[in-house]
Amino acid sequence: MGASGRQPVSAARRHSLRVLLCDDSVELRALLRSAIEAGRDVEVVGEVGDGDTGVRLAAERQPDVVVLDLEMPGPSPEALLKALRRAAPSAALVTFSGHDPATVAGAAVGDIALHLPKTTDLATAGRAVRDLGRRRSAS
Repeated sequence: MGASGRQPVSAARRHSLRVLLCDDSVELRALLRSAIEAGRDVEVVGEVGDGDTGVRLAAERQPDVVVLDLEMPGPSPEALLKALRRAAPSAALVTFSGHDPATVAGAAVGDIALHLPKTTDLATAGRAVRDLGRRRSAS
């Protein structure tokens, strides 16, 4: 046991689900992080406020799930989805947006694993992201 009276956490401990958050609202990212990390086996590996940085971080960190807004600074929604697919080919792309993906994502709409309207309760959104990640990792 460590000086705090708790068991030390092994450096080798690995979270089973890695999530990248992409939204231009800092406040919403913080709320999403809290909702998603309610599952103990989840790690948010990055937060970004624009599409270009999201693509760069997705390539570097290879998350299991990318949660993104469809309207934020950077590439168009269609270009962003295609770039994320190239950057992190195995990641599930989850849109959390007030925009309907079918109207703004064009041909890239097929790359979206799950769409959550921004009116979705945050606890429900967090569970949906965790469940999707677990289903994909089990297959």
